[in-house]
Amino acid sequence: MQFGLSAPKRNADGGYMCSVREGTERMFGRTAGKVLVLAQGEAFSRIAFASRTSRALTVLWEGDALALFSLPEVGCVLASGGQDVLCAARFFAAVRRVPCALFPTQATLDGVFERRAQVHILGKAQDVALAEGELFCDEELLRASLAEGYARLLLSRLALLEARMTGLICRRSFGGQAYERAFALLEPVRGELTAEQVVEYNLRMRLLEREGAPVGEGRALARLYCDAPQPSLWAQRALSALYYAFLGRGKPRAFLVPDYRARAASSGAAYEALHVPDAAEYAARALALERVRGELYAEIVHLRSAHAAQLRAVRALGGRQAPAPDLSKLVLLPELVPDGMCAVLRDFGLLEHL
Repeated sequence: MQFGLSAPKRNADGGYMCSVREGTERMFGRTAGKVLVLAQGEAFSRIAFASRTSRALTVLWEGDALALFSLPEVGCVLASGGQDVLCAARFFAAVRRVPCALFPTQATLDGVFERRAQVHILGKAQDVALAEGELFCDEELLRASLAEGYARLLLSRLALLEARMTGLICRRSFGGQAYERAFALLEPVRGELTAEQVVEYNLRMRLLEREGAPVGEGRALARLYCDAPQPSLWAQRALSALYYAFLGRGKPRAFLVPDYRARAASSGAAYEALHVPDAAEYAARALALERVRGELYAEIVHLRSAHAAQLRAVRALGGRQAPAPDLSKLVLLPELVPDGMCAVLRDFGLLEHL
């Protein structure tokens, strides 16, 4: 089976920039036996040529990994799609102990580097271990998601500020090598990037997050904005506005106690699992806020000064003009991300009437 293979370009972190056809040829050439071709939605048409060989077992992803295990033995897996399909393929490869090639359709590269993930098996989400996969990045396959990929970089930069805020206010440890490397990577992202840079920077960030760089509460907020054109951009804009308002003029409301029990019930969280600060911890946080407010405010102002240029960069990558995000989603974050900055704002009584 020959597709006209040319050597793909390998970047410093082990990812490949090449076409689906080239990457598929590499995997067919180095493995034996049947090949499971697993694809999702419109990605199926991009990899359909591989299904025409006698070695291919082609499956259109329908959301449950159990169906994969009814197939005959295979020598490798080729998976193309978003996070769910990539994680399912890597789970299958881990169980069957076969190589796995990944052709993501999202420039954020979610599903490529996680060591564990939630995979649906018989209709239930289960936490499972994932095999390492070989990454092939086809720029054409990723083109529609480049704007979201750029926005994820902005959200990841905001996560570094969030880690610093919670660290200084709540006296938690933060920083470290992964944090510093993430800062060095993301701080210069204040204007346009090429398509290849968007993919490369996201690749490097996903690896740094695996090493301990902060993910932040923005990732959970982006999932709440899943119907938006660029969920990460909405999450970044909403959290940036919230942090800016809080650091500029937010004052702890000592006589307003959030209804923790009602909040837990409405979010589906266990009330017993919530951390409710006592009076001494509350006072220590309020005092720490006043000590560090100036330096944190300067950083959020610095980040927001690049917003106009960053929005132009999103549009240049094909992003659509989006309305202002729905800020009411922010009130859901404290219970979704108990150690995030919004949980601190909740404890200060500043999220009750947002």
